[in-house]
Amino acid sequence: MSPQPAHDLPEDRGEANVLIEEARGSPPAKEAEAGGAVGWVLSPVAWFRMLIRELHWSFVLGVVATYGISQGLGGGISRVASDYYWKDVQKVQPSAAQVYHGVTSIPWLVKPVWGLLTDVLPVAGYRRRPYFVLAGIMGVIAMLIVSLHSKLHVMFALLALMSGSASVAIADVTIDACVAENSLIHPHLAADMMSLNGFCSSVGGLIGFSISGFLVHAIGSQGTLGILTIPSALVILAGILLKDVHIPNFPYGQVSRMFSSCCLRSDISTLYACTKFSV
Repeated sequence: MSPQPAHDLPEDRGEANVLIEEARGSPPAKEAEAGGAVGWVLSPVAWFRMLIRELHWSFVLGVVATYGISQGLGGGISRVASDYYWKDVQKVQPSAAQVYHGVTSIPWLVKPVWGLLTDVLPVAGYRRRPYFVLAGIMGVIAMLIVSLHSKLHVMFALLALMSGSASVAIADVTIDACVAENSLIHPHLAADMMSLNGFCSSVGGLIGFSISGFLVHAIGSQGTLGILTIPSALVILAGILLKDVHIPNFPYGQVSRMFSSCCLRSDISTLYACTKFSV
């Protein structure tokens, strides 16, 4: 075949050059899109690493254990399992079960008391660590009692579930105090800490409510409540590993006297003022 005449070739090569440049530039564009997707996935990981680097990994572990696992995941499971426990094991009427649910929420109504204790009454020179350990031990014992005794009296069951609720409330107010302290030390990370709290609580609650029905169906309400010893054990671990400031030679006698005198007057504002200035 004879070669194509020159007049048949495209006179304007600009369009061809544009197509060539687009073909050459397409792989970087695809790589940029892929990099953006990977960056979107890895950005939460980088955020967590930043919080661990700035706030210490033990604090982040405490937030995840308390808000995510104990309060979020454990709260979602406990809400469903306790309903079936009162109905199937204790054989109580729905009206009585609602009353018992209200009673078990009493520890959450006295959260300011737990907060005052963690602020003004250190244990062995530590303000936060002992309360995490105490909360975890209370939760483990309470859930073991409920899960292992099939003929537990209703009043003892109520006390055990109330103790479990108190353990979550004490851990919650203790980690809140840690968040407040870190917000004063790192004010630029206060919003990030609140986001971390909400994220852990939301994800944990979503997972807890999602699997609670399957757990109750598979192992029963008592077995499901027994699983809640795991979040309490993680709270104990978080308390042991928490980076807490030791306060040597704390004047316990002075604090106890002023705390007792304020309690006798039963004035919450006076109680707060006295305990605040006694430290």
